[in-house]
Amino acid sequence: MSPKSKSEIRKLRPERSEGSKLAWSGAGSAAEDHPTAALLIEIGCEEIPARFLTAAQTDFGSALVNALGEARLLPEGAGAEPLFETYATPRRLVALVPRVLEKQTAQVEEVLGPPVKVAIDAEGNPTKAAESFAQRNGVRVQDLARVNTAKGEYLALRKTTKGLPATQILSEFLPRVVLGMTFPKSMYWVAKAGPRFVRPIRWLLALLGEGKQARVIPFEVAGVRSSGSTYGHRTVARGPVRIKSFKEYSTKLRQLHVEIDPEKRRERVCSECKVLLEQTKWRVVPDPNLEDWIVNSTEWPKGLVGGFEQRFLQLPREILITVMRDHQKYFAVEDKAGKLRPLFLTVLNVDGDPKGLIRGGHERVLAARFSDAEFFWKADQRVPLRDRQAALEGVTYQAQLGSYAEKVRRMKNVAREICALLEPNGGFYPYQEQAVLRTVDLCKCDLTTQMVAEFPELQGIVGGLYARSQGEEIPDVPEAIYDHYKPVGLDDSNPRTVIGSIVSLADKLDSVVSGFAVGLEPTGSSDPFALRRAANGVVKVLVELSLPVPLRALVEKAVHQLNVNWNRPQMEVFSSLINFFAERLRYYLESARGFRYDTVRAVMAAGWDVPADAARRAEALEKIRDSQDFEALSVAAKRIKNILAKSASAADWQPGEVDAAALQAGEEKALYQAFEEVRETVNQHRQAGEYEKALKTIARLRQPVDRFFDKVLVMAQDAALRANRLRLLGKLDELFSGVAHFAEIAPAPQNVGASTKVKVTSEK
Repeated sequence: MSPKSKSEIRKLRPERSEGSKLAWSGAGSAAEDHPTAALLIEIGCEEIPARFLTAAQTDFGSALVNALGEARLLPEGAGAEPLFETYATPRRLVALVPRVLEKQTAQVEEVLGPPVKVAIDAEGNPTKAAESFAQRNGVRVQDLARVNTAKGEYLALRKTTKGLPATQILSEFLPRVVLGMTFPKSMYWVAKAGPRFVRPIRWLLALLGEGKQARVIPFEVAGVRSSGSTYGHRTVARGPVRIKSFKEYSTKLRQLHVEIDPEKRRERVCSECKVLLEQTKWRVVPDPNLEDWIVNSTEWPKGLVGGFEQRFLQLPREILITVMRDHQKYFAVEDKAGKLRPLFLTVLNVDGDPKGLIRGGHERVLAARFSDAEFFWKADQRVPLRDRQAALEGVTYQAQLGSYAEKVRRMKNVAREICALLEPNGGFYPYQEQAVLRTVDLCKCDLTTQMVAEFPELQGIVGGLYARSQGEEIPDVPEAIYDHYKPVGLDDSNPRTVIGSIVSLADKLDSVVSGFAVGLEPTGSSDPFALRRAANGVVKVLVELSLPVPLRALVEKAVHQLNVNWNRPQMEVFSSLINFFAERLRYYLESARGFRYDTVRAVMAAGWDVPADAARRAEALEKIRDSQDFEALSVAAKRIKNILAKSASAADWQPGEVDAAALQAGEEKALYQAFEEVRETVNQHRQAGEYEKALKTIARLRQPVDRFFDKVLVMAQDAALRANRLRLLGKLDELFSGVAHFAEIAPAPQNVGASTKVKVTSEK
């Protein structure tokens, strides 16, 4: 090879950061900004169920932008502004990406060759290895460069792949974006083996650019070809409407009675309701879930007010609201005192009802529903709840678990155990246990009523209302029956009384334990028997009502009393249940309470059997963990754990008392004295549940511990001295682990200047 080739290899050494894969510089002309254009995509389909719409809107935008990023169609620095906007109505999913490159950026990649010590000989000339690498990649040897990597210096080749027009790339991946969306339920509509989507797709709008530069992105999904047209409201416009920009798109759709922005539809719903009730001085009963449903079920919300007979107001408020909300999707109306009025508000998906025909139809349907409820209320009262217990024998809870009567018997055993665990702690008395057991006896009896058969949403609530109406002798029982299904979720409220809370715990514990026993435990995202929700409820009640109840004892009681055909050994089920509840507590502490993951990990490592206690310890740790003393102590705790677990062996030491007389003067003796000074105080605070004070007291050991590790060799040559020092560390570890395992706390992130992330660069 000529000297020229050799020198060129030496000169072609691109400046790059160690470890970065594609961080070339000085190897090409300065990048120039490529022109961008707005991308508008609309999937038009038949009505999407309201409960799916919000998630579908978010997922569509995210999937589209992720695909654009992978296709190198997003401009650099796009993260400084919103990457996309999404909108949705029941008939369409819309995504707008304001800036999309009209041509892909070129991709520059680095192909590593042989190490320089193999590719360049002692005289600085390329070897056969360098020539073979260049030949395989279709380049000259002088086109190779020398780069530094974590493994040393290598020859490398820089390859550039030119970008393609955006229209070509979009046509290829947009079908995958559309059909790659997932829904809780989807359907076929072309053929059994055809594409699936939440509802049949009827049109596709795909536009890149605006005005005269607007171009349709050609692609096809399930026989539907994309176009530059959209469709208005079903009742206003049936033909396609051509558009050339997002502004024109949103304006024309509003003219055709389609508001694509869910938040603007929400404002419209609230405004309509306020105007309709303005003259009455009454108000809508707040119902965020119903409001969400209406927003996701209409393209052009229009409020309508209707009325019903005054006599129906004699029914309990809960029944009236449930009928209006859950069965008719109506808002109830109340006065300033919170008393229901004989009016309802509904929201139409049309522009109005000038002749009152729609209102009349709604009023007739609601009157029929209220008449049914009135009949059920009177008919059910003829058989008191206490006389319905035998009927539960004929109501199946679950095929393998028997009837609701059997479930009630299991619940009573668990409830007795909870009462027995609470009584020694004070604040719970034998007469309350009587109320608990009476509540358990009656809480499922409303399942035999006509009211619950017609309105299953009212189970529990109806039982509480009937118990009060029928003059239940124990005062706390009606309210406890009413509340015993609570909390339904982490956002729901807890039962209002300790009686209701105990019954709620017994019910949910039995559901989870018996479900696991017969193989119904959740798998992945599947949880058909809502056992995660039930376990979340157990954790929430125990923590938020500060019930000092050991969860392991309750689970053990519930397991041992089951009389079922076990799908696996009892101890295996018990172990799975303990792990399941630990995972639910971890989820609650992180998601509902917002504690950091390593705070939760540290606290649970120190014990979590009493969830209320674990939550208090996590709260205390969160308050103190960011102090300088505690951060340093956490590092020392990890060091202690490593020494005891890895450096020392059983031959080096055995746990026991420290021989104070054998301690050497200086840092070793100072640490032991500091430990002795705080140990008793820490234990007193722990026993009193004063965990923040306990942690602050422990933090006082920071300086003695630091000085000890700076000056003292733990693994000394002298065996007796080494064993004594290890026993001292063992005592410290025991003290540190009483509230939380400090070694589990992740070190605070340090600002080390330049980022160490891998950087991928590309040329335009």
